[in-house]
Amino acid sequence: MLISKNLEGLKRNQQLLWQGSWVIYALALFYYLAFIIRTGFLIGDTTYFSLFDDAMIAMRYARNMADGYGLVWNRGEYIEGYTNFLWTLWMAVIHLFRVPESKTSLVVAISGAAILLTNINLIRKITSEYTGNASVILASMALSAFNYALIYWTIRGMEVGIITLLLSYVVLLSLKLNKKFSGKKFALLLLILGLMLLTRTDCILLFFIIGSWLSFNVERRNRIRVILLFAGTLVLFMGGHTLFRILYYHDPLPNTFYLKVSGTPVTDRILRGLLVYFKWLVAFFIPVLLILFLGVVTQLKKLIDSRYLLILSPFLMMSAYSVYVGGDAWEWMPYANRYITITIPLLLVFTVIVLEKLISGLKPIRLLLVLMGSFCILWYGYMMFLLPSAGNTISGFYPTVIWLWAGLRYPVGVVVFLLASIMMIFYFKADHERKTRIYAPGVMISTLIVVFLCLEGLSYIHWCKYNALHVIDDRKMVRTGLSIQSLTTPETTIAVVWGGAIPYFAHRYTVDLMGKMDRTIAKSNSRLKEFFPGHTKWNYGFSIYKYHPDIVLQLFFKTPYDDQRIEALGYDHIRDDLFIRNGSFGKIRLPYTRSNPQKLFDLIIQK
Repeated sequence: MLISKNLEGLKRNQQLLWQGSWVIYALALFYYLAFIIRTGFLIGDTTYFSLFDDAMIAMRYARNMADGYGLVWNRGEYIEGYTNFLWTLWMAVIHLFRVPESKTSLVVAISGAAILLTNINLIRKITSEYTGNASVILASMALSAFNYALIYWTIRGMEVGIITLLLSYVVLLSLKLNKKFSGKKFALLLLILGLMLLTRTDCILLFFIIGSWLSFNVERRNRIRVILLFAGTLVLFMGGHTLFRILYYHDPLPNTFYLKVSGTPVTDRILRGLLVYFKWLVAFFIPVLLILFLGVVTQLKKLIDSRYLLILSPFLMMSAYSVYVGGDAWEWMPYANRYITITIPLLLVFTVIVLEKLISGLKPIRLLLVLMGSFCILWYGYMMFLLPSAGNTISGFYPTVIWLWAGLRYPVGVVVFLLASIMMIFYFKADHERKTRIYAPGVMISTLIVVFLCLEGLSYIHWCKYNALHVIDDRKMVRTGLSIQSLTTPETTIAVVWGGAIPYFAHRYTVDLMGKMDRTIAKSNSRLKEFFPGHTKWNYGFSIYKYHPDIVLQLFFKTPYDDQRIEALGYDHIRDDLFIRNGSFGKIRLPYTRSNPQKLFDLIIQK
């Protein structure tokens, strides 16, 4: 009788997992496609797509490579202004198929959606290594599938998605190798780790985590061989890539490394990194921290297992790295930066597993309900009474929060009241072990709703109301690039701050004023007192005097002195940041352009 009940329960569990998995896949695919479709826009009769501007920089390298000019931004100039070698090669493969330029970004975005779907399946397999509970596995899959930061950075063309996928795969292989060592699986793991190193050099940190964990956890007779093979893989891939850089770009490191790291005191970077990191934690991550804290306090003995360290340590490592490099340039966005995002799915797996352990006993479950209910009330009180008003100068770190909050106060208040009430009801009902087990599923669901709403709620509301961040800006850049292509002769040269979509669609020699593709600027000292990764170095006098661009389209932190300096170099100031070099008006395919500067500005700088 008992065996029959166990078999029946196992069958129900498997059926729930199978059905729930397909529901998650279907909903995720629907959302990813909706996300992609909303990034498209019409120009004339053609629908165009564009990626995040930094991704469009890699796209220009990729197109030049596919066209036979090498892995360069400007033809004949060998400077490594990208940091995602393998992902850029994938973009080059896409360009080999001669997809129309209006749709190349669409193909990259679709490949990103495929990566996200594959990662959901890997998360399912990873969680299954820790528990057979279908509810826990499905919760991990859902949180990973709809993690907005991962969706945004991946579908908008950054390498975040492929690194996340490769990391998930090596973690799964590590867990399997820990149970039973296999030469073929170990060779596959080494290959994937090597591909991670080729995708981004800073994946060396994840390489050391996986290598150290597996070396420590394999059988002692295999340990020396494993360590030597890890070292050989590191030398082969890192050494090979470095040798390629020296021979091809004449520099052992990417130009962006010097741009972001050199010329700024380490303390300034770390202080800025700490500030933005803790603001992100406080704003969006407190429910996860509460679950993890409570797990450490009440379930420490159950969590003393090196397998848990495997899925937790990548988050800790990349958090420390994010602090060290000073965070990212887009920390004002209401979700994790690119460095941390690649580890979020694994951290969420760990969080759900800890939650499962918490709800297995009376005392932990009641502490959890108190903490979560209190968090809901305190968070709403902070948002109602302490958050500065829109436009307030001290509100500035997450301006999106301020603007959206004005229209959301009362609906959010209803949701918070309901969640806090549910937590209170569960608290009083869970008065002994039997009832704790009865109400455990409800406690898990309500807790995960709090986690999801805090972590993802603002991002999804913003997407529904305004579309993804920077999509509108990217559209403007595409239109400006196309206008440059149609209004100027092929020998025209331009200077920009946004180095992605404008140069890609303009097909013109381009001067990068912010130093990604300029060694002199990248290795100079910072111009700003406050550290702002990748946006602290420029020298308009040097760049414009050296390259003599025909058209200057954009400037960063322009001052009246900059206007005078550029004009003194022989440029007409048309309006705002638009300058045209004297003698270059013949390269612009418009009659009487000099006599009608407003018309010229409107035609070139698209809205």
